[in-house]
Amino acid sequence: MSQEQSSQTPNITDIKRIAVCGGSLGRERRSFIRGQVVDVGITDLMKADGLWDLVTGLFKGEENNITPFLDFSLAPVRKPVLKIEVYDKQNQKVYVSGKIKADEDGFFSCEIRDKLPPGFYEFQVHLEGLDSFRQYSKDLAHLNSNEDSILGKSTIVGKGKLRILGEDYDGYIVTSDIDQTYLATDIHSGKGKFSALFETPNQKQALPGMPELYQELRIYLNNAPLAFISASPHFFRRTMLATIAKDNVQIESLHLKYLEGTIKGVFDKVVGTIFNPLELFQNGFKPAWTRTKKFLGASYQSLFDQMSYKLSILLYDRVYQPTNSKEILLGDNTESDYMIFTLYQLICLGEIEGDVLEEYLYNLNFLGRDAITRDAAKRIRLLGEENTRIHGKLNPVDLSIINRTGHGPNENEMRKKVKEALPNGLYEKCFSNKQAFHGTEGAMGMAIILAAEGYLATEQILSIAAGMIGKMLEGKLVEENYLLHLVETLTIPPNAEGTKRQVLEGLRSAFGTG
Repeated sequence: MSQEQSSQTPNITDIKRIAVCGGSLGRERRSFIRGQVVDVGITDLMKADGLWDLVTGLFKGEENNITPFLDFSLAPVRKPVLKIEVYDKQNQKVYVSGKIKADEDGFFSCEIRDKLPPGFYEFQVHLEGLDSFRQYSKDLAHLNSNEDSILGKSTIVGKGKLRILGEDYDGYIVTSDIDQTYLATDIHSGKGKFSALFETPNQKQALPGMPELYQELRIYLNNAPLAFISASPHFFRRTMLATIAKDNVQIESLHLKYLEGTIKGVFDKVVGTIFNPLELFQNGFKPAWTRTKKFLGASYQSLFDQMSYKLSILLYDRVYQPTNSKEILLGDNTESDYMIFTLYQLICLGEIEGDVLEEYLYNLNFLGRDAITRDAAKRIRLLGEENTRIHGKLNPVDLSIINRTGHGPNENEMRKKVKEALPNGLYEKCFSNKQAFHGTEGAMGMAIILAAEGYLATEQILSIAAGMIGKMLEGKLVEENYLLHLVETLTIPPNAEGTKRQVLEGLRSAFGTG
């Protein structure tokens, strides 16, 4: 590196401790806050507390430069001891937690059982101390070499948004996938997945019309909450939060996958097996070898597959939702969203439960993958039972839409795959009056189905269409004629055909094409 280049490289002079959270959505009597405490290397310029956005965990001006790769190397803080404080819109403190001990990787969680009135809140994460001698020694060594360090001077290490819904809330909650549903991420090649690590928020492009679709849904559905669930690793969080803010999309929560937890779980299981060989082989070598292969294979697949992770998150979120709230699910056909959304509804209905559910999940092979371990199957079963205990056997999903990209099956193929994977006749029994999901193409297809079902006004679709003009869609520029062609060739259910005709008439009138 030349001297000139070296002089232009920011000089890391200190460490700032931050808590990165993704927001939270709960109900009056039960809500949940989670996050991770990490250490960030900073320059002298970045020492001013007033220039940090503690909600996103980013220094002001850094929003356009952050990448997942930069966050991959963030140092987790071992076993921090924390306190959560919740404030209302008048900045009045309404809740204070007890001491919260995070794990060895800095991940923490706090369940709130105190009754909070419906509304919008802000929570603060306070650092109380450390429960790890190794981390304490590391901090001490840094402080001794840097007397002016800000490392131990600030007790508020993070903030987040908390929204509470009334127990009687019977409105809508929108839950959406991210890659190939909201963002045009190339997840079909190794190069694309690798490149995603180095993309800044400005380089991450939304699928044309999707930001506008989320915005219009929130308007029409009276400020309905929006939750994002992605199988991207947790170190994408700050980049994703900055991307979502750039697109002017308001969200309540963002779920990302904790990959190191999966790896650590495999390691712990292997170590436990080595030290407990009698338990492993108590039924003979062959069954033990079969179980071991199944566990390792499913654990490896779960690093890349979404089935176990997304199904668990949907069920977990449902625990904290009001019983009569209704969900709109948005996903895509590049992985298994359509199967996940169907299973979620069946579990909520209690149509598959207990031992039958656990064995079904453990033996499920979908798209050639065994992605559900025994432990994951048990966890999903327990979440299903908890939802039944809280809400009864009730399907909260009003509408489920799958973005049909060119990298996955069409609607009929999706439905065929789901029916073949489910116990015989179960799909027909439970979805005789409405389909478990609809497949369509992009924001316009989703918007037309949503309008036909009463979740959007037809005129709002024109705003979504306007947001698509001039954007790139699968390598093509979206201009007026191309947009008309997209709408004309959409895959939609029969009851949406009238809405589609109205939209085409409106677009032709707006474009002056008659």
